[in-house]
Amino acid sequence: MSRSTQTFDLEVKKHPVQRRSRDTFEALVGACTGLLPERGYAGTTTNHIAERAGVNIASLYEYFPGKDAIVAQVADRLVERVLARLAEGAASVMRDAGEEEAVRRWIELIHDTVLRERALVAVFVYQVPFTHALPSMQALGPRLVEFSQRVREHAGPFVHPTFSAATLHLVVNLVTSTIMQLALDPPSDVPARALLDELSERVEAWIRSPSSAPRTHAADSR
Repeated sequence: MSRSTQTFDLEVKKHPVQRRSRDTFEALVGACTGLLPERGYAGTTTNHIAERAGVNIASLYEYFPGKDAIVAQVADRLVERVLARLAEGAASVMRDAGEEEAVRRWIELIHDTVLRERALVAVFVYQVPFTHALPSMQALGPRLVEFSQRVREHAGPFVHPTFSAATLHLVVNLVTSTIMQLALDPPSDVPARALLDELSERVEAWIRSPSSAPRTHAADSR
């Protein structure tokens, strides 16, 4: 069966209720989280996960139908961590950054967040065959747009008055795709800082209000 037609059993068989059961459940998810960057998706098995978690294999199958359901839980936790860091960072950007610094600070935050989870993100991007089918992963894009909208609103008059929701989506796609490539497959001939600076300048130029734009060299010469 090809991957395009293969189905994956991603649902948990039983959600734990008691403290001990929850501990077992989380130990299995935590073990899988550590194993995926080490062994890869294909190289990680339920036996590996149970052994790393210190759990009997029968207990693993009490909660999960197989490896993929555990991997789906790892994805959920990954997205939760990313969104929590971005939510905290967005609040910091809006509290501490001035209007003209907000875009740059937001781009740096997204980059630093992806870089912190780089090894695990790479597994989901390059190896896990059902990443895009996971609800948690599907929710990540809209949440990024939501956070970016809040940063945009904070920038106030710095933003061009015709900057639309469609433009915001394009900007978010541009930023996230560039940052993902920079974090997972950085070029060897250009420093990451130079690329982030250039990305920030390009985005700022795209969204900047004419009244807040820096003077041109022609204007400076007059």
